[in-house]
Amino acid sequence: MSIRGQQNQNPGTANDPTVATYIDGVYIPRPSQGQTDLDDLQRLEVLRGPQGTLFGRNTTGGAVNIITNDPKDYFEVIAKGEVGDYAHRGASLIVNAPLADGLALRVSGNYRERDGFVTNRTLGNTVDDPESYFVRGKLRYEGNGWDVTLSGDYNKIKDNGQKVGLVAFNPDVIQGVATAFGQPASGPPTIAALNQYVQTNATWYQTNGTGYILPTTSPAGTAVYNSLPADVRALYLQKPHNEVVAYGFGGVVNIDLGGDMAIKSITGYRYSDSTGLIDTDGTPIVLLATRSGYGSEQFSQELQLTGQAGDAFNYIVGGYYGHETGYDSSVSQTFGYTPVPRFITENAADVKNITTGLFAQGTYKLTQQLRLTAGLRWTWDTREVVLHNKSRLGDPSTCNLPNKDPGTVCDQTQKAKFDYPAWTVGVDYQASDNAFLYLQTRNASKSGGWNVRAGSIPAFNPERVRDVEAGAKLDWFDRRLRTNIALFYSWTRGLQKQIGGLVPGTTQPTQFLINAGNSHIYGAEFEVTALPWEGMELSGNLSLLDGGYEKGSFTEIQSVGGTNVVVDRSNEPLPQLAKVQFMVGATQRLPISVGELRLHLDYAYIGPMSITPVTAAPGVSAGVRATYDTQNALTRIKGYGLLNGRVAVQLDNPNIEMFAFARNILDKKYTSRVFADLYTQGLGFVQRTVGDPFTFGGGFTFRFGGR
Repeated sequence: MSIRGQQNQNPGTANDPTVATYIDGVYIPRPSQGQTDLDDLQRLEVLRGPQGTLFGRNTTGGAVNIITNDPKDYFEVIAKGEVGDYAHRGASLIVNAPLADGLALRVSGNYRERDGFVTNRTLGNTVDDPESYFVRGKLRYEGNGWDVTLSGDYNKIKDNGQKVGLVAFNPDVIQGVATAFGQPASGPPTIAALNQYVQTNATWYQTNGTGYILPTTSPAGTAVYNSLPADVRALYLQKPHNEVVAYGFGGVVNIDLGGDMAIKSITGYRYSDSTGLIDTDGTPIVLLATRSGYGSEQFSQELQLTGQAGDAFNYIVGGYYGHETGYDSSVSQTFGYTPVPRFITENAADVKNITTGLFAQGTYKLTQQLRLTAGLRWTWDTREVVLHNKSRLGDPSTCNLPNKDPGTVCDQTQKAKFDYPAWTVGVDYQASDNAFLYLQTRNASKSGGWNVRAGSIPAFNPERVRDVEAGAKLDWFDRRLRTNIALFYSWTRGLQKQIGGLVPGTTQPTQFLINAGNSHIYGAEFEVTALPWEGMELSGNLSLLDGGYEKGSFTEIQSVGGTNVVVDRSNEPLPQLAKVQFMVGATQRLPISVGELRLHLDYAYIGPMSITPVTAAPGVSAGVRATYDTQNALTRIKGYGLLNGRVAVQLDNPNIEMFAFARNILDKKYTSRVFADLYTQGLGFVQRTVGDPFTFGGGFTFRFGGR
């Protein structure tokens, strides 16, 4: 997730997300743990900008709070079923039951499945065909002056791989690799073969990835392969797939201490294991195939003390502790098409992340309309990794760590500690019942950490973001029109950016995080909700962003003709920064004889953005510069808009809603992600992940009981 241009380019276990996700107050440390199905929600809150002085963890981009429905003191059943094209089918059930005076239970679960949107022509199946199982339970007891809520959830999602396609390839890189491995200089057949797999409009929803290739192209390769452990040999036979298992438990206790004071305890446990094999180039030729794995197990504890002193001052004081252990694994095969046997390499690490934070925030009423808010947090982080990198998976003798721990076969321990502040200062003014104005400035940091892939041992330092924001929330025409306006400017120091390259002296690709200088982002956000006539609700939002690096702050060393040259990359666009985003939606409710007719349309647009821009060194040849220009063009995603609609009839008796929906009604072909990191060197290709096509379906929702 990205908020106001702040985003995380690496989902690994050894670094923190830029935007924090919480489910019922429990911090979710890994992106895969936040993929749980969002059923039975009370509300979803989005907090923009640096966070850390009010609750939870410190984050530089913002926070998303997912708050599910609590158990109620009445009996209720909600059942839903739906079907659609691509053999889509889903069912969900929610049961709420009072068990005793003050004690209630709520259980929800769902199952979803569909065929894939993309056909794998080589393997003869479809990909991106998720099958998902989800269940959540909440038990709540309300006593006299206190309450406790216990919750747990489990989610499993699996599919046959990703919607990847080959956009382009660099023939010079392909030719160079083939020549280096003994193929004729006149040109390898690989180039002609790759041309037939380049994605076009006609093949937009097709892929051809097959996974790894057996390294048995020679007697020597066969002998080495046969000497590997059985589980490693079996890995070579796996096909593209993804699987996520995530579950967790939470406990929230609220105690009224009297005298306008209360204490809250939030205890959480989260587990996730996310694995996936992606044939990254989307062809059977195997330029790069990688099986990635991210596992995490976290215990967290948060305490909050809230209170009020007199009529003018209220406050919150709290502390947070999180202890996470897990693993980060990437096993990849490059240039599997060459006659020289290519074995799977391993980049793996055991990870330990410990964080402790103390925070406080208070608000003081200067007058009945004017308030001052200030908050402070201090965070202490410990980041530790134990690397196990090998140039041939399953063979400890190929350990490629520069500084192994004494007495170990292939372990290298790296440990770092960081501490840093976060703060907020703001003033707000309730000018009238219909006008709320505010001005605030905030500061927060994201922890540093360790890169775990081969050739990228150094640590990266914390990233710090400071901003200033002014806004107005206004109601008009007897609250039939609401407008929100926010203007902000943010400064980032030590921007954490992922770059790609080759492990020095090898043909093995690697990616790692660096502190890529300083940047600034500024923008304006507009939101509007209108009720122009009976039954009609109009909504819309617009985000305008811009920004860049501070001149001279982002540099790298490139080799030109055997000489190291400092390259200033500060003129590059910031990665994944869409300058324009907007959404408009309309819902009309019309009374009919049996109940109500509901009509809805919405259109959402996101503007162009660059994913991994590059800069050529001064003095390079025109051909090299042209190659860099090509990568920059290919790594830029075009803007796109999606139109969705829904029609529903709500019956009064029985309480049933029947609905039909359509998504991407205009059948827009769009790219949601590109991978172009190594076009100019190393792998020499660009890959895209395509978006979903036009889909439609329908179903019903039945409600029994409730209030």
